[in-house]
Amino acid sequence: MLNVKLHHLSFATNQREEMVAFYRDQMGMVDINEKGGDVILQAKNRIMHLIDGPKNQLNYAGYGAPNQAALTDLRQRHEGSGLVISPSPSLVFGEEAYTLVDPDGNKMVFGLYSDAHKSIGSMPGRMQHVVVASLNVQSMIDYYTKKVGFIISDIVRSGDGTITACFMRSDNEHHSFAVFLGDSTKLDHNCYETDSWNDIRDWADHFSKSEITLWWGPGRHGPGDNLFFMVSDPDGNSVELSAEIEIVADNRETGNWLHEERTLNYWGKGMSRVD
Repeated sequence: MLNVKLHHLSFATNQREEMVAFYRDQMGMVDINEKGGDVILQAKNRIMHLIDGPKNQLNYAGYGAPNQAALTDLRQRHEGSGLVISPSPSLVFGEEAYTLVDPDGNKMVFGLYSDAHKSIGSMPGRMQHVVVASLNVQSMIDYYTKKVGFIISDIVRSGDGTITACFMRSDNEHHSFAVFLGDSTKLDHNCYETDSWNDIRDWADHFSKSEITLWWGPGRHGPGDNLFFMVSDPDGNSVELSAEIEIVADNRETGNWLHEERTLNYWGKGMSRVD
């Protein structure tokens, strides 16, 4: 297992002011710095790096190893798998970080996990996972499991056997990365893990005060078993608040699910990217 956690994300946007305002006012990332023309927003356990560019694109996802020895071992593993190692574009990680590029062109940056901003007051919501949409789900699964080292927790298939979602873990949390079948290659959503069900209530009240509508949930996912709801940021990227995501035992077998409404949401309406 990789033994890394999602540390920060970088999105491209063509409306920087609106995105900064959302992640500042709604997601509590009130520590804001401009670096090299980009913007870094930070709060307790969550960091966002915004660059100028076409919206709905993942610039990179930053995964943190617990210490330098673990990061060195990970890099050696990736080099041994024949992966191309590139310099890091992260303005958050240090010089030790490096980049991998997946078959869809998404950049994954590996560096050292830091809790430097754990003291910045905010509502509970650790940056926990990111999901991308792809036209080439199987090639993405092969890359991340056979080369990078993620482990499949659950796979969702349509009635004809087509894979519509694959949830992959990098530690014992159910997933820190997932690939969904989509109509294009793009960012799907980013998720923040809260401390409890009561936090889900408090976050929903928080969005309500700003008249931001929950467009999906509250509900409970099948894969991951987590409580959730979703809102949209100004670019239309989905933002998920989650609680009680499954902690997976090392010997747990891969789960297989049918692509149906109950798999997507035990409690009610499902939201399907594909029919």
